Amino acid sequence: MKILRNVLLMIGGLAAVGSVPVIAQVHKYFNPGTIWEVSMIEISSGMDQKYLQHLDTSFKKSEDAQVKAGFLKSYKILRTLDNGGTGTWNLLILREYASLAAMEANTEKADALSLLSDSTADEQMKGYEDRSKYRTVVGRKYARELILK
Repeated sequence: MKILRNVLLMIGGLAAVGSVPVIAQVHKYFNPGTIWEVSMIEISSGMDQKYLQHLDTSFKKSEDAQVKAGFLKSYKILRTLDNGGTGTWNLLILREYASLAAMEANTEKADALSLLSDSTADEQMKGYEDRSKYRTVVGRKYARELILK
């Protein structure tokens, strides 16, 4: 029994030592990049100009203030070339943050800045209600950019 136990211990030790080179061979194919908030928007049929007007005025003013203050790195708006169908998005709003930590740490400051650049909280709520008549937020996701090596 004692010999069998020693043989098993030796096999276990060799297996552990043999696994080290395998672990060392794992390669990392990317560096973590910035964090993107992706909002999927469905613009109601025939209401494109109304929503685009909002994006070009108060939305742009607010986002530019966020970038200038350093809370956002950048933002982009992407529009599909077709209108999609009911219940699907046809516009993406992308907001780029330096990191998850920066996004979370600046939430309250960014909200306070929005109140300064936009209006009062009641006026913001009225704007949300008005926009809900001609656009629907289909979903929101957060993604990390992968920078390939």
